[in-house]
Amino acid sequence: MTGTVTPVESLPAAHAPVHTPTRTPASPVANTLAAAAGGSLTDSYLSLRAGTQARGLHGQLVQQLGRMIVAGELGADRPLVPEEIGRRFEVSRTVVRESLRVLEAKGMVTARPNVGTRIRPVPEWNLLDPDVIEWRAAGVAGLDQCRELAELRCAFEPLAAQLSAGRLAEAAAARLNELASALKQAAANADQAAYAKADGEFHALLIAECPNRMVEHLARVVGGAAESAGMRRRSCGLMSDAAAASHQRLADELVAGDGQAAAGVMRAMLTAQLEEHAAAYGLPGQRGQ
Repeated sequence: MTGTVTPVESLPAAHAPVHTPTRTPASPVANTLAAAAGGSLTDSYLSLRAGTQARGLHGQLVQQLGRMIVAGELGADRPLVPEEIGRRFEVSRTVVRESLRVLEAKGMVTARPNVGTRIRPVPEWNLLDPDVIEWRAAGVAGLDQCRELAELRCAFEPLAAQLSAGRLAEAAAARLNELASALKQAAANADQAAYAKADGEFHALLIAECPNRMVEHLARVVGGAAESAGMRRRSCGLMSDAAAASHQRLADELVAGDGQAAAGVMRAMLTAQLEEHAAAYGLPGQRGQ
């Protein structure tokens, strides 16, 4: 950075009325995921946020600075100067300090005596923080972020299937079979909306039945962030008879209690999805922020 912070028109001056952003309604798939995890999308995912989306000037400044850091527009060659940020965005030094503390908690900046506040390397950021996920998804590293989310799902959803096998409640097992049948019918009718709805509920229910609460929590973060960032959520790739049949095999293995087989079916579905979008995501070595 060679000068003061670049002005951002969407951030009002300190004396201007604070605008409370309108929340975009959650998609049915996102609501299904959250509901199966025990609450609404607002309760389960947005509550994981640091409360920076609708907290007046402080929240807006956190959002703006976070996006600018991800874009590489701040802190490239010298410390962040609170006085400069305050003047540029017409906010008090207190607001700037509070905002930088939030970013420090996210691992994005560090403040040291006689050194100042500096941007930390990307690997040191809290990359599972919902705000950081969204900022990266909306920035120059958007495709990287989508690929990483998809790869992460390839790791924890097969584990969820393995742990859930043989432990499903009777009602949950019956519902998974109903959803597998719904997927088969939707594929036969070429009904993409019905297929997506049944697919989302199938995977959400499986996550909710997983006896490992940390896996459930991770799934809520990843799934909610993907939806909020506008990433198209396809649990098993494109609609097809083969994909619907894989869901039925997965349901059968879960009921039969074969964890290894269930994990294998889930892994194959998610790997196919990842390969399907590999060209769009780019290679792992082509990393942005």
